[in-house]
Amino acid sequence: MLKKEIYNFANYKLSAELKDDVGKVCLKNDLTTSVLLNKRLDCKAYISNRENIVVCGESFIVKFIKKKFPNLLCVSFYKDGDFVKKDSKLIKISGDIRWILLLERTLVNFLQHLSSISTYTKKFVGKLSGSNTVLLDTRKTTNGLRILEKYATKVGGAKNHRMGLGDRILIKDNHIKVTGGILKTLELIKKKKIRNFEIECETYSEVEQCINYNCNHILLDNMPIKEVQKCLLLRKGKSRKIIFEVSGGINLENISKYSKLGVDYISTSKITNSVNSVDIGLDII
Repeated sequence: MLKKEIYNFANYKLSAELKDDVGKVCLKNDLTTSVLLNKRLDCKAYISNRENIVVCGESFIVKFIKKKFPNLLCVSFYKDGDFVKKDSKLIKISGDIRWILLLERTLVNFLQHLSSISTYTKKFVGKLSGSNTVLLDTRKTTNGLRILEKYATKVGGAKNHRMGLGDRILIKDNHIKVTGGILKTLELIKKKKIRNFEIECETYSEVEQCINYNCNHILLDNMPIKEVQKCLLLRKGKSRKIIFEVSGGINLENISKYSKLGVDYISTSKITNSVNSVDIGLDII
């Protein structure tokens, strides 16, 4: 997806989240602030990180404020993908504090969520250091946030896999089951002359059959390390390139063990659906 489209989507999501928080965007709908402050008060506020992070979402926030709240001055000190040490100033917002307080939770939630994903993804990528294995994300994302979450995994160093079902053919276990098993599936692939596909295998026997049917991209699902190692031996002596991807049960403790076997890709949903939130907040100066 083009960067402009991602920016437009981020602007839409920020606008929607702000609407959820205050309804119609006006100062009187922030009941607490409107009761305490009935006139303009100019201040500076900084969005800061309370732990080490790989930042993601700063550019979206700056553009959103410039477009929707030109009365506020917003400056970013880092770019998406930067490693930022704890207690750093990420973004400065200057202007009427009433508007800053109205925006605070929407902005922090947004930056915190995306930075959590990019930070966690970077930890996985770091475990692949010294290997040729590439980390892939999956479609296991938060409803309505896939575009932004996949942007965050990319910022963290992963490669985007399918954005949706229309991107490429991936024949999974349920496809194989409803088709009548691995052999019938392979026969159907051959009959329909399907090209440029990926097929999921759960056993060594299935992998062997797929290679005999000239499958070139095989997803090894939930296989123990020893079985993966055994499967990789099947491509020895083959004149064509056979790509092996590992998925299922991947975590920070075992990912490097799989990469050292020589697999081409490791895909994991952990980087989008099992992320611990990083600590980011807004402080008024």
